[in-house]
Amino acid sequence: MAIWHSILENRAVLSIKGAERADFLQNLITQDITRCTQDAPQAGILLTPQGKLAFDFLIKISDAGYLLDCDSAIAEAFLKKLSMYKLRRDIDITRHDAVVRVIWSDEPNAKLPQLEGFFQDPRLARLGLRSIGDARADLSDINAASAQAWHHFRMSLGVPEGSTEMPVGTVFPLEFGFGYLHAIDFQKGCFVGQEVTSRVHRKGSLRKHLHPAKFGTRVPPAGTPIMHDTRTVGEIVASHDNQALILLRTDAPHTMLHADGAPFTLLPGLFGPDSAPDGGEA
Repeated sequence: MAIWHSILENRAVLSIKGAERADFLQNLITQDITRCTQDAPQAGILLTPQGKLAFDFLIKISDAGYLLDCDSAIAEAFLKKLSMYKLRRDIDITRHDAVVRVIWSDEPNAKLPQLEGFFQDPRLARLGLRSIGDARADLSDINAASAQAWHHFRMSLGVPEGSTEMPVGTVFPLEFGFGYLHAIDFQKGCFVGQEVTSRVHRKGSLRKHLHPAKFGTRVPPAGTPIMHDTRTVGEIVASHDNQALILLRTDAPHTMLHADGAPFTLLPGLFGPDSAPDGGEA
């Protein structure tokens, strides 16, 4: 049984402190901040007012505040956006020097070790363990792997992450599986972009779903149309080696598909028959 660990250099950490930090986040993000405890970090997203995804992140309680594990490429933009919302609140938002680590196995039934500072990834059990800054465990008995190996594994599960796969303000979170990733609490009070997201959730009106796909050799570039015969039924979102994430119309067949002539196989992902997002069927 192979178990791997890696440092994710493409992740950055923001720190939010201050007496009003909980109320501040509760009114902004899709997650109910009261669900975040010392032992149970949570996933969350910040939407645009139009209900499109702006920033995805994980939230962890630390010391006198929260740590937000986010995409390093847009960490400064995320910090500026949060600062814009804080107005005169007693809030301090800064960059933190915490390092993000992951432990995982590509074997579905692997038993991962319980290690100090690591927690179960709240988005999906198969994603394994994660730490944000305070992991003191000895990892010498666990195989080291590159961050790219982790991203290949994550993508094979159909889990999107970061601005490369989801450019800011361009995608609807439910189409990309965030209801299934426990990042949206449909029972909480207001959050930015709630009206659009809740309406789509209630009506079950998704027209597209994100799927993992495996190509035989090359993967055409992101944006390449997915075809069934002569009909366009989706597009490639991102890829790593022969692994890809594709956005596919819900009425599209799941066989005889290709992208620029390259065939591929759809893999089980977040939108499987036994899956259901938090709060009920979307």
